[in-house]
Amino acid sequence: QVSQNLPGKEGSSEVPLLRVGWSVDFSHSQLGEDEFSYGFDGRGLKVENGKFEEFGESFGENDVIGCFADFEGAELVELSFSKNGQELGTAFRVPKEALGERALLPHVLCKGCAVELNFGQRPEPLAPVPDGFVFIHEIPATERVRTPTGPKSTEECEVLLMVGLPGSGKTQWAQKHSQENRDKRYNILGTERVLHQLRTRGPEPEELDAKSRELLTQQAAQCLSKLVQIAPRARRNFILDQCNVYNSGQRRKLSAFKGFSRKVVVIVPPEPDWEQRLEQRRQAEGDDVPESVMLEMKANYSIPEKSEYVDEVLFGELGRDEAAPLVLRWKEEARKQLPPSEKRGNRRNNRNKRNRQNRNRGQGYGQGQERGENGIHGEK
Repeated sequence: QVSQNLPGKEGSSEVPLLRVGWSVDFSHSQLGEDEFSYGFDGRGLKVENGKFEEFGESFGENDVIGCFADFEGAELVELSFSKNGQELGTAFRVPKEALGERALLPHVLCKGCAVELNFGQRPEPLAPVPDGFVFIHEIPATERVRTPTGPKSTEECEVLLMVGLPGSGKTQWAQKHSQENRDKRYNILGTERVLHQLRTRGPEPEELDAKSRELLTQQAAQCLSKLVQIAPRARRNFILDQCNVYNSGQRRKLSAFKGFSRKVVVIVPPEPDWEQRLEQRRQAEGDDVPESVMLEMKANYSIPEKSEYVDEVLFGELGRDEAAPLVLRWKEEARKQLPPSEKRGNRRNNRNKRNRQNRNRGQGYGQGQERGENGIHGEK
């Protein structure tokens, strides 16, 4: 049940979002946007593997949505929904052969609203249930599938801190490593991931004007900053996907994860490859990193060493012997091109002032962080 819609921020045009349905283990949090993930969206849509189609009717505050899975067919699992006790029909027919050994798990995606879930623990259902269906709570535990539990202690947890300039390939490395080590169930904390979760997808691509993009980017930066702050409290494995080239930022972030296995992954590609990736990024996103920002990052680039807050340093592309001289050259060249530190301080103050004046996304900065390959370069 949608208990209530939460008040949005002043000036925000965002509307509450609720999507309910089923997915399998390892599905993305954005219900319906990848394979074996099936959602009924409050806008009167069904979505599977990122494809939206009209279904049923819209729903919102105080409505009760029922999610039903019928496994009795010989070849298909039928997924249907109801609204306030009225059946809306079958939305998805999933071949059992395609599912294989995968178990379907209840999945709820909500934004800007509070919900109450009933798996059968309530004395009475929130709305009538069609004949032939039972609540998950009533199925014997031996007939249910439990997904693997997470780490039992902080000592079993791991955090990977990505380090690299914008466009170097940190996000790609993080995604690939996460896919190759699914048993670790990494939570990737990066601006692109947060931006994707903040945007509401639908049948038509969402078009944002410059002001809306800038606002969304600032919200993403604030969300990411908060997530990085609270992550050390959770017994999970994390990848911190930001640039993190400043030594002070590396120390501050990793020190918060005391008790975790703390590793740094340095991504330094061969210089021609990096320049090619930057150009591809410019063409794909129409966005560029200001030269002054890039120089500041190069001038302060720090490759960590094993220390009290770093257990291991890994290199994703060039090894240390090749990466260190290249980073040293970048630092020396950048420091020659940068103005004296006093003038740089004045420029930074002016830049922050411009940020408060809602500059467009391509020139904006957020929370003392600087935009880059995945939205934020890294904190100082």
